[in-house]
Amino acid sequence: MPTRTLKDTIPIKTRHRPGGLCHVAQASWPVSGFLSLLLICGASAAFGQTISGLVKDTQGAVIPSAVVTLTARDNTAAAASITDSSGRYRFDHVSPGDYLLEAAAAGFESSAQLVSIQKSDQANVDFELRVAAVETNVTVTASGTAQTTDELSKAVTVVDAAAIDASDEPSIADALRYVPGLRVTQLGGPGALASIKTWGLRDEDTAVLVDGFRIRDASAEKGDATSLLSDLVVTDLDRIEVVQGAGSSIYGTNAIGGVVNLITGSGGGPTRGSILTEGGSLGMFRGRADLAGSLLGDRLGYSLGISHYDVLTGVNGDEPSRTSSAQGRIDYNLSAKTHLFGRILASDSFGKLTSSPEAFGNLPASGIINAVPLSGSQFASYEAGAPLTALNYGNATFIPDADNSDYTLDNRIFSGAVRLTTHASESLDLSASYQGLITRRTYGDGPAGAGYQPTGSTQSYYDGDIHTAAARMDWRIGKHNLLDAGYEFEYEKYGNRAVMPSPADNFAVEVSQESQTLFVQDQISLLGDRLQIAGSARAQFFTLQQPVLTPANSAPYAGMTFAAPPAAQTGDGSAAYFFRKTGTKIRVHAGRGYRAPSLYERFGTYYSSLFGYSAYGDPRLQPEHSIGADTGIDQTLWNGRVRLSATYFYTELQQVIGFDSTGLINPATDPFGRFEGYLNTNGGLARGVQASASLAPTRSTNLLASYTYTNARERTPLVENVLVTLDVPANQFSLAATQRIGSRFTLVFDLLETSNYLAPLVDAVTFATRPYRFPGRNYAEFGGSYRIPMGERRALRLFGKVSNLFDQSYYESGYQTPGATATGGLQYQF
Repeated sequence: MPTRTLKDTIPIKTRHRPGGLCHVAQASWPVSGFLSLLLICGASAAFGQTISGLVKDTQGAVIPSAVVTLTARDNTAAAASITDSSGRYRFDHVSPGDYLLEAAAAGFESSAQLVSIQKSDQANVDFELRVAAVETNVTVTASGTAQTTDELSKAVTVVDAAAIDASDEPSIADALRYVPGLRVTQLGGPGALASIKTWGLRDEDTAVLVDGFRIRDASAEKGDATSLLSDLVVTDLDRIEVVQGAGSSIYGTNAIGGVVNLITGSGGGPTRGSILTEGGSLGMFRGRADLAGSLLGDRLGYSLGISHYDVLTGVNGDEPSRTSSAQGRIDYNLSAKTHLFGRILASDSFGKLTSSPEAFGNLPASGIINAVPLSGSQFASYEAGAPLTALNYGNATFIPDADNSDYTLDNRIFSGAVRLTTHASESLDLSASYQGLITRRTYGDGPAGAGYQPTGSTQSYYDGDIHTAAARMDWRIGKHNLLDAGYEFEYEKYGNRAVMPSPADNFAVEVSQESQTLFVQDQISLLGDRLQIAGSARAQFFTLQQPVLTPANSAPYAGMTFAAPPAAQTGDGSAAYFFRKTGTKIRVHAGRGYRAPSLYERFGTYYSSLFGYSAYGDPRLQPEHSIGADTGIDQTLWNGRVRLSATYFYTELQQVIGFDSTGLINPATDPFGRFEGYLNTNGGLARGVQASASLAPTRSTNLLASYTYTNARERTPLVENVLVTLDVPANQFSLAATQRIGSRFTLVFDLLETSNYLAPLVDAVTFATRPYRFPGRNYAEFGGSYRIPMGERRALRLFGKVSNLFDQSYYESGYQTPGATATGGLQYQF
């Protein structure tokens, strides 16, 4: 049964690491280095190890079409097999080492086992699956090492592909909307800017990974992944793992509040796939195709997905968007001790943007303003070109985002990653990896549209390149201790080019930086694996390059020598103890987080021929630092059918990067002559409680409910004298319910409720930023699907969904969002 499952809990068991794999953090190795490593690793004997077995239920009946997944303990290899009509599965050409073997089938509880494979082993591993419960012992990769959920020491939520399909979620942002502790927002309809906040922190405080590799936009203001989220659609996806709490010592920059890790579908086994087509409200059309299987006698597993998501009309009938995406993965066993992993991700999107919402009306001189939108008729007049003075605004206090017919965004993403792993000895694995990440954003705007507009057509180009290389070792020291350590090199480049109505105003900037990182993680398992302890540390060192600005005359930063920016140093520790008799686990975690300053924050500039250069960036900026702690208890009841969890969290942003326009920066003493710009300043804190309950009252029913209370405050007001953190509701409740009727029919109901929140709007007349109070979200979705079997593995699935079931007229920070919408489609599975 497809479900969202909540899985929190105990650090890693430290048995010997899997062989035939080269774990690779993010990396950028010269081709010659990879070829040399390939030749060394490839000089291994031929291999023929096999794992096979039977999957059955507690009554002894075999379970056909169950999915059995094999994952190396160092998270460098994965393969899948599907049981045949007799309930049997098989994996050939398995390298020596330790693996997690997991079996899953609709309507049953997933089960995972640790398997140790030695040279020439022919292992037989059978599974007996119980009726579905919420306490499932499955495999996740949250710490960079494959673990079962009983081994985790942090709060982790897993959303699998079956749950995403059952809820008919087209994008990653949609799939994360109901995850406990996350606030997911979208400034408008499909394709609009999306963001993720974890435990009341900022958008840039959640890191995004794909198969453990960081992805972010080097050309974005904060250098984070926010500008990419709306283009991450569901394509070739196995699951999403959400890790909450400070994790920079493991994941690097931006992991102050948590990590979202997208896991690509595993290949291997017989050829399988699906073709999906869907359409509905807002002129929406979606098509998706997935294919997976194996080649070369099952030595090479592959998966591939392509999708196209098109919205022809959008919220106001004139907000089209489209996203085309492709993603693929290979896992190749080169020899008995060597494994090659490769992955590509590509996306091309285009959308029409709207103008920003504006503060307007009979407003008080100061204080928080209740958000009341301009009436429909007056808003239509404004969009048609009526000046502000001609509007009858009544009791309205803001103008929603307005149509802007020539304002567009073209966004392209390409990421390619490769990882090579070798099993050097029974206790040591070595790996190397490389990821190249390229982002290209182009904004176009012209004179058409309401409010302030440029006098002619403009084009702004933002180019980001990140190349990351890493080497890592996984070393088992004794029976209970696992040590991971490594080195990472990253090259990052930012480019911005503007083509203005007057060629004299054209300008360009290009700048790059390098960083070198050392990291280590130690995981200890004691007292029969009931006590799990983990600690990690990370140090990152930066080197800045001289920026190139055009025109060069009077360019800021010219001729200056930049000292090496301060290093970013972090640490992390966690522990958990599991009382097996009572099904109780207590856990505690504390760590430091950091975010490296973006290149825009260091060297951001604007140029006009009339006023010359305006510099905003400061190359001297220090990394942002935070300290966070969380502690919780997890309780399993009723033979695993009920799981309760409660977590207290606290994060203090000790030093952040802010933008000042209030006079703190003195141009007489500032080395770059700035009147305003970026500077290190005080942060704030976010604290609260998260509680959740997962229930499986029957074999066909699954429920997940969660509530999060967040108290987030700033030390320095961001708007007027308001210390409450913006865009963070104090209360958030979510409910996800799945009901199966027979073996073919599935119903899904999702609900999200939030309290009101504060957001800033710029006054259309005075250009001052004012604080607004917006009503909370009351959002529900109801959908169903019917599966028609057409053979042993072939089926046709019909599905449909109604979103915003209560038809709430909702403005996300002033941006209009869709009313009630309906979609439907079909999926052919083979």
